[in-house]
Parts: sequence; structure tokens; C-alpha cells
Amino acid sequence: MRVMTWNVWGRFGPWRERAPLILAILETLQADVVCLQETWSTQVGDQANELATSLGLHAVFGRSRMPRPESGDSEHVLCGLAVLGRWPVLRHRLHVLPDGPEGSPPEHGAPSVALVVTFDHPAGPLHVVTACPDWQAEREGARLAQNRTLAALLTDPALDGPLPVILAADLNSRPDTPEFQPLAQALVDAWATTHPGEPGYTFTTDNRFVGPDEWLADGRIDHILARSGTPGHPLAFLATALAGTGDPAPSDHYAVVADLDG
Repeated sequence: MRVMTWNVWGRFGPWRERAPLILAILETLQADVVCLQETWSTQVGDQANELATSLGLHAVFGRSRMPRPESGDSEHVLCGLAVLGRWPVLRHRLHVLPDGPEGSPPEHGAPSVALVVTFDHPAGPLHVVTACPDWQAEREGARLAQNRTLAALLTDPALDGPLPVILAADLNSRPDTPEFQPLAQALVDAWATTHPGEPGYTFTTDNRFVGPDEWLADGRIDHILARSGTPGHPLAFLATALAGTGDPAPSDHYAVVADLDG
């Protein structure tokens, strides 16, 4: 099974010129599951379903706390999360993440959420989660609380079954930070397993859209993690790679692609 996660940067920068580049990468990689962050939706359509139609996939969109789009009609543009998959959707839900000890109110009227999608895979229900915890440097307490909630969500025995339980997300957390540890302790990190010791930066100043003043610059903040659906059953990531690394880049983030055998 091939899984992909990608923060596609909403309607920031030259978003119209970036759109066909995003589609071309997705067409080339042919992932079975694609998780998107900062994907846009309007009253007349949304990026996730447009991509799903072109790729022959099924899509679910959910609004979540995100930076505000830069487009002139930004008040009519929502930004959020999406999960695309090769199989029909059995069910989906939004799981609200905590605001953390700071107690800050939701920005732009939307809380930070996890999008939980269950696909009707031939081998049994396939549970996939994506999220984009708070990105601001001063919100490390909120990120820790949000990642703890994600770890509990992913390890819920209600998701046990024949297939792996997958988290593919922009976590805004480097692997060496306290915020990342609840997930590292509960799940298998695809990149760390297949590329031990390699940095695997997904948000890097090698990308022309990332400035040196970005506090997360030159970090691995986009992740694919998973656990076996059957307790005690081994889970194997076969290969992991970065995508969307060309110039011009399709997004300010590189994508992560993982092949797994659960």
C-alpha cells in the first residue's frame, strides 16, 4: 500500500501555477491514500474533489484551523484537511484537538481537528487520520496536547483490525522535539525506520518558497506513522521518499511517500 502526505499550501503564492504541478506529482506517484493539509474549498468546488476526480479516487474534506488564504476573495475560501483514497469511504468524522494550556480561542472560527476516514478496503476497514496541529512557535504547549490526543486516537482499540492504522500529517513538529514524542512512542515512524540518521527535511530553505526566517525551516515536520491493526503483529515500511522537490516546487512543503506492508 502506498501512502502520501502533503501540505499543498492552500491559495498561497502562485497557487494557480502550482496546481498542475501538484496534480502531475500525484499522477506520477499513484498513491493509494493521499492526505492533504492546507487544501482549499470554496462555495463552487474544492481542491480535494478536483484532484480525486482526475485521479479516480474518493475524497473527504474537513475544515480545520489553518493560515488565512491570500487570495482576493479569501472570505469565501476555507482551508482544511483532506483524505483521498482508492476505495469507497465507509465513514468519516472530525475529531476536535485541544487548544492546549494557553487556552487561546480558535483562529478564524475553526478549531484544530483531526480528520478520521475509514475506507472499505477489500481486506477490511482501513483507518486513516490526517491533521495539522498549530504551527506557531509559541504554541508548543498546544502542539504537545494535540499530538497526545492524536496518539490516543490512533491507538484506540476500536480501530483494531486486519490493516494498519495510519497517521499521515503535517505535524509542525521535528522528531527531536517534546511535542513529537507521544507519537514516536505509540507509532512507527516511516522515515526514521527506512532512512535512519538521514534528516529528510520536508520544510527547507532549499525550497524557494521557504525563507530563512521561518522558525520551522530545515526540519522534518511532515510525517507518516502507523501501527499494526493487530496488537503484536509486525508492521513493515518497505520504502519512504520525498516528492515535489523540483524547481519550481509545487508547494512550500515537500511530500512524503511511504510503501508499507502491514
